[in-house]
Formats: sequence, structure tokens, C-alpha cells
Amino acid sequence: MAQRPAEATPGPDILNPLAKAVQEFNSWRFYDCHETLEDVWREVGGKSSEAELADFYQGIIKVAAGFHHVLRDNHKGAVLLLSDSLRLLGPYRPRTLGLDVESLMDSVRECLDRIKALGPQHLREFDRQTIPTIRLEDAVSD
Repeated sequence: MAQRPAEATPGPDILNPLAKAVQEFNSWRFYDCHETLEDVWREVGGKSSEAELADFYQGIIKVAAGFHHVLRDNHKGAVLLLSDSLRLLGPYRPRTLGLDVESLMDSVRECLDRIKALGPQHLREFDRQTIPTIRLEDAVSD
């Protein structure tokens, strides 16, 4: 298992967009969530003090993009992005910046298994009510 990266203490310029992205995700506005976090991902990737969080943000971006593909009946895109999100988020379990990564990963894994089982021809049968919500509490030291 990969070692959990050291966690920086981000300011409101990072935490506010994260809260906004979670709200967008939980409203099934997956494209908006992706866009909101992409700017944060680029910003933290360029700062050595916060670079260890880049994969965390990219993981959430890929979860959002994966479910965007589910809603658009793109089986291959959904499988690729959701699979990669699990790899990226793994080191940030159980929680990072107040986000319940463990629960999100469990839910994504269940959805991914169902999406794979349905295959491209039956993706429209995926029960969209099983799309997870992201739980975010006030950011504290995890």
C-alpha cells in the first residue's frame, strides 16, 4: 500500500473551491465539479508545499469525469476514469481535508463493478441512484 502523503494546511483559496466542487458533484454537476477542481489541481501541483495534494484533487476530478461519462453512456471513459480515480485516491484514505475518501472509494468501487458487469451495451441500465455523494466535513488535521 502506498504511503499517505504528508498533508499541507491549505487556505481558503483551496478549501472554498473544494467545498464548491463537492456541492457540484453531489448535485450531479460533474462537469462543473471537474472544472472547479482543475484550477485547484493545477495550482497545488505548482506549489512544492502543496504538491502532495495534486493526486488527491486529480482523483476527485476523475471520479467526477467518470460519472459524467456514465450519464453520457460512455462505458469505456467511465471505466478508465473511475479505475484511475481509485489508484489516485488510495493514499489519501481514510480522510483528507475533511473529505471521507474511504467511503467515496468504497462507493466508486461498487459502481465500477456494476458498470463493468453491465458492459457497453447495457450501461443505460446502471442505477444512477447508486452514484455516491461526497461527504465533506470542516477541514481539520486528519
